[in-house]
Amino acid sequence: MKYDKAFFDAGIERKHTRCVKWDTGFIGPDDLPMWVADWDFACPEPIVQALRQRAEHACYGYNCDDPRDAAAFCGYWQRHHGVTIAPEQTYMLPCVVTGLKLAARAFTKPGDAIVLMPPVYGPFRQSIVCNHRKPAAAPLVSDAQGRYSMDYAAIEAQLKAGSRCVFLCNPHNPVSRAWSREELQRLLNLCLAYQAVLVSDEIHADFVYQPNHFVSALTLEGNEQCVLALAAASKTFNVPGLQQAMAMSHNAQLLAALREEGECAGVTSGNSFALPATQAAYTECDDWLRGLKDYLEESRSILTRAVPQLLPRAVLSPIEATCLCWLDLRAYAPTCEELQRRVKKHHLVLNDGTFFDETLGQGFLRLNFACPHARLLEGLKRLAEAMNDPE
Repeated sequence: MKYDKAFFDAGIERKHTRCVKWDTGFIGPDDLPMWVADWDFACPEPIVQALRQRAEHACYGYNCDDPRDAAAFCGYWQRHHGVTIAPEQTYMLPCVVTGLKLAARAFTKPGDAIVLMPPVYGPFRQSIVCNHRKPAAAPLVSDAQGRYSMDYAAIEAQLKAGSRCVFLCNPHNPVSRAWSREELQRLLNLCLAYQAVLVSDEIHADFVYQPNHFVSALTLEGNEQCVLALAAASKTFNVPGLQQAMAMSHNAQLLAALREEGECAGVTSGNSFALPATQAAYTECDDWLRGLKDYLEESRSILTRAVPQLLPRAVLSPIEATCLCWLDLRAYAPTCEELQRRVKKHHLVLNDGTFFDETLGQGFLRLNFACPHARLLEGLKRLAEAMNDPE
């Protein structure tokens, strides 16, 4: 199959498939959802075939470990990201958020603080709070162009105050940053100095745009002392509903602690359909991914051209990574409540900025641009109408 512009332009009909993005109760029949981070494209054919083949065997009992699963994952990360990891240095999970929750439990005690860098994906904070740990915020700082950076002084202050775990989003959702090797090494050096564990969520690793490059925390100097990374095929190949992810570390003690916490909590993974689909994704779908990344490069160009024209008072954070863009719309409305009222009136569904931080996200919206270009243009048209509506 040819995974070209025409393939991705076609998209796929998702309504009435129990799809969170399109079928959740608050989505109206005329609404255009551009919120939750999954993609409106058909999956690669090898994944579909793997699922069909498994479904045709009419027994869905317990699954056993197969060395090919971890080998496929390790081969993919070596091939695409230069990460040398052995199967015994991995631990399969249902999803990356499960990994965050287990990490909170494995590396800290109730009442301990965990550093996070808001605005950041909402489950970072939720994973800390629901496990009776305290979020220790070291907010990102942004310049006039909306490009965000780490505040190392704030991070060090939280480590000095006693935090012994840092949650990193790499690349960063929602602000679309691809952290450089120098930035990541400086963060890791702080963790090493204060004997803190660095937990790096690398689920968006495959979506970094030139001239930037993805840098895994597992390739940094000293990573074997304190780094645990989390990854999944779910974003890359649009299979989050299959529920399979992986933790990986060059530190056997960290991985053992995570595994022990998972076993105590009854966490299991490797269901009958996720296993063959994920193996196919990691071994047979590079051509689909190349086509998708080329298509998303065009999507990014559409955004960088259209936003200044349609929304001249908005600030679009530079899109270095992910399929998500972060829009500062405070010049149009100061609160998310007002922004959401306007976009809903124009039948558009976007993520509320306060999902990423109650204060720092106020007046921001996140837009998912992993959809056919015609749909992206329509979404931007509706957003401009919503912001410019005199009411």
